[in-house]
Amino acid sequence: MFSLRDRNDLLGELLNKLKSNHEYPVSIFLSLGIRKVLRELKILDIDACILLPSYSKNRISNSDLRPFSPSRRLYEETERILKIPLIDPLMKTSAERQAGKSFSERFFHAYSAWDIDPNWADRCPSKILLLDDVFTTGASVNEASRILKKNGTKSVYVLTYLRVTD
Repeated sequence: MFSLRDRNDLLGELLNKLKSNHEYPVSIFLSLGIRKVLRELKILDIDACILLPSYSKNRISNSDLRPFSPSRRLYEETERILKIPLIDPLMKTSAERQAGKSFSERFFHAYSAWDIDPNWADRCPSKILLLDDVFTTGASVNEASRILKKNGTKSVYVLTYLRVTD
């Protein structure tokens, strides 16, 4: 698990501003240090990268509500430095979001929030880098990792902008 920085109120507000207002300069600020982290990850010989899905593909997402994907910005740097493909083996099966749920509710919800795309069943790459914007409780990445490992992945590495430490 790698994060660029610990979350505080200011950084949390900046990340939300980035998601809702397409504040590209904020993404540059939040990405400070990413090149160093990615260069350190080169030795792991990662096979592919995944953006943790936040929306069900059945749900029509409103780009006015979230015009910018912080995780996609993380991938731009990842692809440039690690030169690994972006794959999409996970499907979000729940329209509910993790935000606003208690610690235990996040784990119960995560257990049924994702599934493997049938095209990827038993065919996931050995080493995967999972990108997400914030690591709060670990419920989402834990469940995503469980599904990926059940389908062939040996190692899952996680990279986020922010990590909640309290």
